[in-house]
Amino acid sequence: MKKIQLIVPDIELLNRTVDFLKTNNFEVISASEGSSAIQKALEFLPDIILCDSDVPGLNGYEIFNTLLQINSTAIIPFVFLMNKASTEDVRAAMNLGADDYLEKPFEQNNLLKLIEIRLEKQEKIIGLADEKFNTLMEYSSDGVFIYQDEKISYVNKKFCEIVEYTKRELIGMSLVNIIYKDDIHIVIDKIGRMQRGIQKDIQTEFRAICGDQEIVKFILTGSYVNFKGKKSMIGTIRVKENITNKAFTPSNCDIDITAREQEILQLICKGLSNSEIANKLNISNRTVEGHRANLLNKTECQNSDSLAIFAVKYGFYQIL
Repeated sequence: MKKIQLIVPDIELLNRTVDFLKTNNFEVISASEGSSAIQKALEFLPDIILCDSDVPGLNGYEIFNTLLQINSTAIIPFVFLMNKASTEDVRAAMNLGADDYLEKPFEQNNLLKLIEIRLEKQEKIIGLADEKFNTLMEYSSDGVFIYQDEKISYVNKKFCEIVEYTKRELIGMSLVNIIYKDDIHIVIDKIGRMQRGIQKDIQTEFRAICGDQEIVKFILTGSYVNFKGKKSMIGTIRVKENITNKAFTPSNCDIDITAREQEILQLICKGLSNSEIANKLNISNRTVEGHRANLLNKTECQNSDSLAIFAVKYGFYQIL
């Protein structure tokens, strides 16, 4: 559902227009004065803003100029609602960079048509921007990712290559799932400081357990932006150094542990439950339970703790 912000000081007109827009399946954020209008625009990030030119407090032109200076709101289509707009008024609004205007009093169907045209144009612009963004990111020499709602929502090919996970495995994953446990608090603390506005961007180092179980140190840089209507972190990673060279290859163990059992054993050592292992490996809980039972039987271990001790002893898992 598209979000429309309506900024109108005339309460009767405001309520009537809100009701009309809601019946046409729009979510409406309303305001009748300038300061609260700006706060709501920043909070809700509407898809389009309809603003009366004559608003108490900050007038419509001041509201527009303020939002134009803020990255997250600068690209939102802005339409002025004007009383008997003169040529000079229209020219002033367009010179500021407004997208359109509508003279009051207006027919509701004319308002609806204007909104539809502006939203359609904005979607085309966003589509072209997405295409250029994807092309640029896919050919980047660094691993690029987007982090939204505490989950990875985009990764480029290079990111998948250097962490040795597939795009399917990474999308929807929390960033902490690939960070070595002793470094999680460092990365999360820095991201949190950026989210709270304490710093504009971050650069830090962290260790990660890659898909082939090799431990690698990465350099992470990131910035907090508005991406597709959501506050997001766009980040890059590049390899700093390999800390281990296939360190999880077992040695001095005459027990026949299959490759899948080794994989599950390593995840057990990380403290993952059966369901978490199943989700990570894209297999069923029953399959994980079967492999866990086979491991307990082969190693003559009694529980997960003793399995972890076995894994460390024979080189299936390395503790840094």
